[in-house]
Formats: sequence, C-alpha cells, structure tokens
Amino acid sequence: MKFTVKAALLTALLTLPGATTAVAAERPARCAEQRFSVQVNGEHQTIAGELCSRRKLTSRTPVQILLHGGTYDRSYWDWPYQPRRYSYVDSATRAGYATLNLDRLGYGRSGRPDPETLDFEAGGEAVHQVVRQLRPRFRTIVLNGHSMGGLVAEKAAERGGVDAVIISGIPRDRPGARAAAASPFHPAELDPKFAGKPWARGYFTTRPGTRAQTFHHPGTYDPAIIPVEEALKDTLASAELRAVEPGASKRSAPKVPTAYVLGEHDTLVCGSGDCGADEIVRGSGHSINTSLAARSFYRWTFTWLARKLGSPNLD
Repeated sequence: MKFTVKAALLTALLTLPGATTAVAAERPARCAEQRFSVQVNGEHQTIAGELCSRRKLTSRTPVQILLHGGTYDRSYWDWPYQPRRYSYVDSATRAGYATLNLDRLGYGRSGRPDPETLDFEAGGEAVHQVVRQLRPRFRTIVLNGHSMGGLVAEKAAERGGVDAVIISGIPRDRPGARAAAASPFHPAELDPKFAGKPWARGYFTTRPGTRAQTFHHPGTYDPAIIPVEEALKDTLASAELRAVEPGASKRSAPKVPTAYVLGEHDTLVCGSGDCGADEIVRGSGHSINTSLAARSFYRWTFTWLARKLGSPNLD
C-alpha cells in the first residue's frame, strides 16, 4: 500500500532558523497546517493537523502526535482560552518538542467517513499511516492521546513505529466509560450546532449544557471555559460510542514505554479506588487539559518522557 503526505509546509518548518534555548522558548510557536492522505476500510480519507515547533526542526526533534477525545477536536490540546494555562501545544513546544496536533478521522477538518465503521481499529490504522509518513523525517515519535484518542493511540501503537505512548482519561485495566444514569450524548443531527450538516447522521455529540457535568468536577475548572467547550464541541461516531461500552472491545497495552494518567475526580471512567494509572492528576476531572490542574499534567508528561527517552535536544 502506498502512503503519501500532502505537507508542503512541512519542509518549510524543517528549515526554520535556529535559536538559543531561551530565545526560542519565548518565540511564538511556528505552526503549519498539514494534510495526510490515508486509506481506511477501503476508502481514501484525509487527516488534517497542525505541526508546531519553536526551534529548527531536525531529525533529532522529538514529535508528539496529539489525539483528542470524543466530541472534541484538535482545539483540546491547543485551547484558545488562556493558552499559557490550557495549551499543551504551547507548553510542549517551549519544552523542546514538536507537536503534530491532529483532528482524528471523523472530526474537525479531517474526513467524515461512515460513522458505523469508524471504530478505534479504523482510527488506529489511520494514525499509524500518519506515523509511517512522519518516520523518515523524525527519529522519535510519541503518541499522546486523551480518552477515546487514547484508545486510538493503543491501536496505532500495536502496529508499531512509535517510541512511547501517553494515554490520559483511560484506565490501564478497564475498557471504557462507566454506565451513567442519563447519557450526555444525543444524535448530532438533532443538535443546533450540527443540524443540517450532510454528514451528521450516525454521529453523536453532547447535549447542550451537559459538558461541565460530563467532563469536569466541581471546583476543578474555571466556569469561564464552559461556554468555550460548548462553542468548540465536535461529534463522535456511533461505532466509537459503542466501542466504549464495557466489554465491547479488546485492549492490549503497547509494547513501548506507556503511561496511563487519570484525573483525580474522573467519574466518567472511574468511580473510586485504583482504576489503573501511573499518575493521578490532583484537582482534575476527566478532561485534564481544560482543568485547573492542566499544567501539572504537562510537567509530569515532560518529566516522564525525559526519563524514558531522554530530554529534547535544544540546540
């Protein structure tokens, strides 16, 4: 199978002028929109993303591929509200990493295939093809997935080609979301934001006004982010929603260094007790990146990656 990448701006990023560590860290991240051509379930699809770095990109620059969760898009990792507090892209590029922040297949600016077949296997295959297209240019590739994006990261890592995996919002030992008294999800075609979209049938989204209760915990988030959550919310495929039901899908831990991270108050996937995590982020609900504890999560990931793979080269 032939894999191609439409990334004219990637070459430009790879030749960014060098800078000292201090100066580069203070410069705004240089970002370029990317398009990756993949083939999933016999169909050609496009995955969109943004490649960011503050320093000259070389083969030694470690790249983190960021995979958002369900009903989010890439903005989860690059939150527009108070980015110094909530943007993982901002913090990771300051720490010397490049980030490839993807809209997963079925989200954002990426293709919207049949939602009945867009499960985590299909999503993982799509991300694996992106990894294969990046690998000739970069020696170190990390998958960093949140929630459903973490399940996609597991499937992509099974196929090889990555050096480490970080999974947040998904326990190591449990398959998916806990049963809830009332589902926060409803058909996207019934939601004011997505009604009339030609692809909406078969996709789901959160009911208006449910995101704070679903993804956060009282006292762990700034109420001002909730209108932003509602404005930026995306959809999820019916196949993904089915796949997080208990016992619906088999999981296997990646064979490369892998960290599982949970918010202290993540009631969406963990009720109480040890749910299987390498790190518990105190003062966070399910969506760690939009909690008040986001920067604690960032620091932990950089420390863990440095321990497993070495610190980024900042020359």
